Order: sequence, then structure tokens, then C-alpha cells
Amino acid sequence: MKYDVTIVGAGPAGSTAAKYLAERGLKTLLLDKETFPRDKPCGGGLPIRVLQRFPYVVNENIIESYSSSGTTFSPSLRYRVEAQTTTPLIATVLRRTFDAALVKCATDAGAVFQAHTPVSAIHITDEIAQVMTKQGETVESDVIIGADGVSSIVAKKSGLQKTGIEKGVCLMQEFHVPEPTMDEYFKSSRHCYVHSRFKTLTGYGWVFPKKEHLNIGFGVIQAFKQDQNHKVNLREAYKEYIAFLQETNLVPKNLQDAPLKGGALPTHPLEHTYADRLLLVGDAAGFINPLSGEGIYYAMVSGEIAAGVIAEAFQKRQFGREFLSRYQTRWQKEFGRDIDLISAVVKRNTTQRAEQVLKIASTDPILTNLIIRVITGELSVQEYKWKIIRRYFISSLKYRFHRTKDVP
Repeated sequence: MKYDVTIVGAGPAGSTAAKYLAERGLKTLLLDKETFPRDKPCGGGLPIRVLQRFPYVVNENIIESYSSSGTTFSPSLRYRVEAQTTTPLIATVLRRTFDAALVKCATDAGAVFQAHTPVSAIHITDEIAQVMTKQGETVESDVIIGADGVSSIVAKKSGLQKTGIEKGVCLMQEFHVPEPTMDEYFKSSRHCYVHSRFKTLTGYGWVFPKKEHLNIGFGVIQAFKQDQNHKVNLREAYKEYIAFLQETNLVPKNLQDAPLKGGALPTHPLEHTYADRLLLVGDAAGFINPLSGEGIYYAMVSGEIAAGVIAEAFQKRQFGREFLSRYQTRWQKEFGRDIDLISAVVKRNTTQRAEQVLKIASTDPILTNLIIRVITGELSVQEYKWKIIRRYFISSLKYRFHRTKDVP
């Protein structure tokens, strides 16, 4: 059977694109190599703007809990930034539940879902786009969307992802913890913890409490390159992180064993996310917040934007790269400038600088609020950068003044 659009990968980006395409009446096929529901290494924290932009995910069967308080620690652990709000900072989900629910949204809209269908190759001509599966099936469509993650077959086979691309890494566990114990340790606010540059690694450790699950992980978002004079075993660093959390009573000491899962992370968007009859979305396109490692918002928004551009392409029967390039123009305007700015900040953010920023922020509730809202994705760093810079400058001056004043 021929489809209008074939989407490879049924994560948040692919499922969102499938939903919006099907709602526009386009015959849409959604493929995934896994059988759903399936797990994915992820903290499972959703920025509140995901719920605001995609209200159909606000469902008690999808959202596990909401966190309205949290603490971020400096690398030395000497300083901390505390956040306590009356409204949620983030929502939390179980990825196996969340992703399966998004697939159902797509199929309810009319998309066809085919699980356990790994893709081996693609072939694009002036007339048609073909997807070849490892089972020997060939699917024809007018357009392909690559939504198959950081190691995207579609991105590689199309030439949009070059060999040897840099990747970040993460390790995580999701422990089942009885709700009374969760309430004891993390209160009704489901207090989160973030440790900046634990063991000086260029990433962060996280503790995301959910309803009856505790997600603990460690992510190195910049490319994981080790100094030969200071080699770090990431698995050992993660074990030390768990031990530290238990020793400081931030998490229960009697956590039941849970599988340790690892995954790769994109470090920056690809140079081009479009080609003839093809678009890339989500992790396949390299969309991630370089500060927090969060990618679900960008994934879903890129899927929505891709669906809109493809719908226009069908109206005009224009499937070439020149027409489809408007997809990149739109995501750049929507969130690309934020990613670029955050990337520039992160690359200059040494351990010493992270320590200094959190030291200053710990003395200023206004600066703390701005930083937390940027980290959680509530605010656009592009829109608020000058306000943050001015506030940081003012706070630094106040801090130095008080230190000078206190010196006898």
C-alpha cells in the first residue's frame, strides 16, 4: 500500500507528527522497531509548556505527578538554589506509558501504526520516497519523516547525519518506591534534586520523584571526551552518585534493585534537517536543551511543525528540498535560537563558572526564579537573556559589597 507520509520512529516526535498529519486527512504510516509499550532511558520530566501547547496529554493516566519544588547544588555542594512554587515546575511521566499514549493519539486520529518493524534503508527519487524494512518490505510514500532517534537510520542513509557525530551519554534507573515512602522523602510537592557537574563531569545528576517511582540518573550532554589525565568511569561515577544521595538521606537507603539503563544523547542540531521528500524531527535532528538534556518539548514541537509544512507541500505538490527547507526556518525561529544560545553558554560553563553562578544565585531569589524557569523550559532564554544578565550583574555587585562590608 502507498502512503502519503511514512514516519520512522514512534517516540514523541514521530507520534506527534503522525497525529497532526492524520488529522489533516493525510494517509500516514508510523513505524517503530520496538513493540509498544516500551521503555526509554529518560528522566521523564516534562516542561510545563509541553502541557500548555499539547493539552491532550494532560490526563491522569499519562501524568504521574507534578513537582513544585526543587534544589540545585553547585559542583562543590557548598551552594544551593532552592525553588518552591505554588504551581508545578515540571510534570513527570513514565516513558513507557507516555510514549504509548502518544501513539494511541496518533492512531485515534487515523494514522496506521506498525510496531516491530526495523528500517534498513531508504531510497528517494524525484517521483517517490521508499522505506525498506529488515523484513524485506518496501513502503512507498511521497514524504518520509525520520523520527528514529540520535542514531537515526533515516538521517544516516539520507546523508544528513555525518559519520562520527558527537554524542552525549546518560545512565539512569527507575526504582519502584511505595507512595508513603515517596511522600516521606519528597513530600506532596515531589521535591526534585539536581547536582551540577557531580565529579566535575560536564553534565548533571538528577532525582525526579514520581507517584510511586523514583528516577535517578546522570547525563553528560556535551560530547563525552575524557581528559587523559583525569579519566572518569561514568558507571562508577553514577554508583558514587547513588551512594552520595543515600548517605545524605536525599533518597531512601533501601532502594530495590532496578535495571541500569544507558542511552545516547544528541549534542546539537544537525546542519540540515531536510532533504528532497524528507524531514528529520526530535533526537534524529539533534534537538536537545544543552543545559538540562530535555528533548521532549523540542521533539513534539518539531513534529507539529513538520506536519504543518508537509500539509502545505501536499497542497502545492512540492516535495523538493527547496520547499521543505521552510521546516528548518520555522523550527529555528521557534526554538533554534534558544538552543544556539544555551549551547554557547554551556561550552563556556566550566566547573568554576558553574560554582560562581550558583553561589550568586543562592543569594538572590529573583535570579533563582529566572534560572529555574529557564532550566525547566518555562522561559525562553533568548527572550530573557538580558534580564538574566542584568540581574546576575546586580546580584554579583551586591554579593561583593556585602563581602567587603563584612571584612574587618
